[in-house]
Amino acid sequence: MPTQARNPHQAVPPDFTSENFHLAREKLIMEGGDHETAACQLTLVWTLDNDLEKQEWDCQEEEQEREHIEQERGCELGLQEEKKRYCLKHAPIPQDAVILTDPIIIPSQVAVHKLHKGDFIELYYFTNKGLCNVELYM
Repeated sequence: MPTQARNPHQAVPPDFTSENFHLAREKLIMEGGDHETAACQLTLVWTLDNDLEKQEWDCQEEEQEREHIEQERGCELGLQEEKKRYCLKHAPIPQDAVILTDPIIIPSQVAVHKLHKGDFIELYYFTNKGLCNVELYM
């Protein structure tokens, strides 16, 4: 079914008594009647045609609405699936979370390397004085 670009519910019937429709009225008058009757018949034909267009328009609108609902449902399902798969990515952030503005001071590279190797490390590297010393050399 071809899509309609114009809403037939807002269509206004033309004036069939005007000169533009004189030939159409003449055809109907040949069969019998006058100009007024011919104009009424043309209006009736236009109304019937417009009613068919209104039905097609309503079907087209319903189809577009169904497609839109299906598309939204598909997006929601995709988002739910992604939230399941990447639950940490979509974890809620608490409103009262504290964000540190100062850098975190870690022991010197020598102490960290010794920790990884499993060697003995003097406790000095983890005291406030040792951490302040590392901060000075950063």
